[in-house]
Amino acid sequence: MARFELSERWCPWRDLDLLFTAAHAAIEAGPFNPFLCEVVFNAEFDPFTVDTLEQAQEDLRRNPHMMSMDITLSHMNADEASVSIRYSGERLLLSGSGSDWICARAAYDAAQAVLSSHFGNAPKLPKPPPDTVAETRRRLVISDLESALRNVDSGHEGR
Repeated sequence: MARFELSERWCPWRDLDLLFTAAHAAIEAGPFNPFLCEVVFNAEFDPFTVDTLEQAQEDLRRNPHMMSMDITLSHMNADEASVSIRYSGERLLLSGSGSDWICARAAYDAAQAVLSSHFGNAPKLPKPPPDTVAETRRRLVISDLESALRNVDSGHEGR
């Protein structure tokens, strides 16, 4: 399967706490286990880097006037699956990529659902696979009912 790559932008963006909620959702949905985390503040001027979301959130609370923040989450091998959330000047960019299509897409979709909920238009996440036992039973019951319906004499003939 081809490599997964997708991105989306939002503007204006002000809810920085929601970025951390989206990052946690991406980690869980990937799942990125174990995962790498890198958060870079003010990358364009005087970069400051931390390696946990908790530390980044604490640093943001102490200094709410930062210029930019880049959150990058990935598997131990970033080429397999990664998600990045980049905030700068009320602009937000969510990106996802990786050779592990299922993991990268799941992480991206989870983060995107959280971020979209900010505007009240959360997308629907992919449906889980159907319960094949229940689906098979349903098909058999429907088949039996259709067969019985074909064999019913309506009694309207010959009246």
